[in-house]
Amino acid sequence: MKDFARILIVLSFVWILSRTAIYLLPGNPAEFLVHESLVQVSEETLKEKMDLNQPVWNRVFSFPKNQSLVRKETAFDLISNAAAKSFALTLITLTFTFFITCSLLYLSFARACGKSASHFIAILFASLPLFVVGPLLLRFLHLPNPVLPALALSFYLSSFWFRTLQKKLDLYTPYSSVDGARARGKSEFVIFFKDLVTPILGSFFLYFGTQIGILLNGSLMVEVIFQWNGIGSLLMDSVLSRDYPVIELCLLVVTLF
Repeated sequence: MKDFARILIVLSFVWILSRTAIYLLPGNPAEFLVHESLVQVSEETLKEKMDLNQPVWNRVFSFPKNQSLVRKETAFDLISNAAAKSFALTLITLTFTFFITCSLLYLSFARACGKSASHFIAILFASLPLFVVGPLLLRFLHLPNPVLPALALSFYLSSFWFRTLQKKLDLYTPYSSVDGARARGKSEFVIFFKDLVTPILGSFFLYFGTQIGILLNGSLMVEVIFQWNGIGSLLMDSVLSRDYPVIELCLLVVTLF
């Protein structure tokens, strides 16, 4: 119940902020948008489209207009298409990150020098900025979208996932059946996945689940580098063109994720 109340508080705050932010523009917001943005409509038409002819609190408690001010498509169509692309990128990124993280964890577990090597690789991945990794992948790998942007994100994420999950494994290992499995002659691969990872797999999936929203909202730089039209790039384009109906709905969707 407390978590539900927190969700409502956050969504309400973002809703009020997004619906009142336009009034922070200097002077008359409609006049400012007509003269300083890509909106090609009259001031009165813009007021009607943006509900600016209503009192502030009436606008706050009304739903954002569905029609984009700049594009021919509706805001719902734009956001649904962008969210579908961001979701596809997120799923592929999670898959790549899962395999890279498991490989680093297994290297750290199965080899005497593996712990140092896996930590070095994780630090290296964390130290490489996305704006460096992205162009390098574009230069040397010829893979279709969204494989390349997902690969760039997975290098960055796997370093943090590895360190977080390695701590969980270090805490659980003394209480696990690893020593008994080794005494029975099981292979390190079987011991790692069956006796060490499987018992705490639930906490692994819980951790992965918390990353979905972060990935859906935090891949703006990768979307720009690889020209992947997800919800991050849509939000950026809408801000630059001051397309307020799309901005408002994007903020609500991003917050919900």
